[in-house]
Amino acid sequence: MEKTVVVLGGSGIFGSRIAGALAQTPGLRVRVAGRNAERGRETARRVGAEFVRCDLADPGSLRLGLEGADLVVHAAGPFQGQRYDVAEACLELGVHYLDIADARDFVCGITALDAQAREKGLVVGSGASSVPTITNALVQELAPEFQRIDSIQIALTPGNQNPRGVSTIAAVLSSLGRHHRVWNDGRWMERPGWGDPVGLEFPPKVGMRTVYACEVPDLELFPEAWEARSVRFHAGLELGVMNGALTVLRVLRELGLVPAPQRLAPLALRLSLLLYGRGSKNGALAVWVRGPAKCADAEPGRGREEIEGKIALVTDDDGPATPSSPAILLARKLLVGEGLPAGAYPCMGHLRLAEILAHLEPLGIWCARGDELGRWSPPPD
Repeated sequence: MEKTVVVLGGSGIFGSRIAGALAQTPGLRVRVAGRNAERGRETARRVGAEFVRCDLADPGSLRLGLEGADLVVHAAGPFQGQRYDVAEACLELGVHYLDIADARDFVCGITALDAQAREKGLVVGSGASSVPTITNALVQELAPEFQRIDSIQIALTPGNQNPRGVSTIAAVLSSLGRHHRVWNDGRWMERPGWGDPVGLEFPPKVGMRTVYACEVPDLELFPEAWEARSVRFHAGLELGVMNGALTVLRVLRELGLVPAPQRLAPLALRLSLLLYGRGSKNGALAVWVRGPAKCADAEPGRGREEIEGKIALVTDDDGPATPSSPAILLARKLLVGEGLPAGAYPCMGHLRLAEILAHLEPLGIWCARGDELGRWSPPPD
């Protein structure tokens, strides 16, 4: 018997990819849900799904859109400032829930629904995307090399020629200049959003790029999950002119001259598309881990030598494939695989890197690793 997945925001950049992949999964049928009927029907036709009109701001419309579903994948961002209306509606209707949120408070706060989800035997998973699902899997891949993990540095840089939407840009703009907590050397400290610029060497085809402090769920989750003394997350765009524009907006917000930069998202999208032909499609999601090496056969004292491990997923062409993959894989595992534990939680620890790569490598996304000399591995032939 087929199971039904409703993808909210299913005509968006990430939602359409999730809907298309799940529509091709045996045993699943997909409904694309959204406010724009024309756009939604076209997406549904293209990916082999159905369409249902659904307005998240209208409780009645939301319930009608969710009825009859076995799982709802919430891809209608931005999630900054959103409440848990969709997840709570799913709990009332007895429907599993996943989202692709990257907003720190939203993802970490989902545990408030844990008792209710466990009582009903439902999965309510948040952050089924690059952060924290994939970043956790990358750290997990490096962890066996260490006696303990002292610091984790995560950085994301997309290629300029990758698709972008208003909701993604609004999420970035909302963080500009807004201070957030960072776990640094065993204590919490405040840092400004899009501050602390640092140049990092990413794998081949991406190279050196400047990235800036950003707020993501990992900053809250990883200090406890990995017992690290420092956890940092930075992100940056490929083109320096766009990074500079965001820096100017950050300063203006700090001066109180642009109190809500996220309102500029539609204009920012139009302006960014003027530069769409510049740069490349190459981007990366990278993790650097430092700590004492785990060397069972090391010479006396050598086992305590500090080392750095690094690993990255590198995009040659299809940027949205990486952040979309966890929701696809977790939905399949939940509905037609071995299942997921009941409860409400951030989506960490339920996918290993090998599972993610099995999905991404056919799409042209490859894994780079650091060698003993700190050099990145070359691209595959």
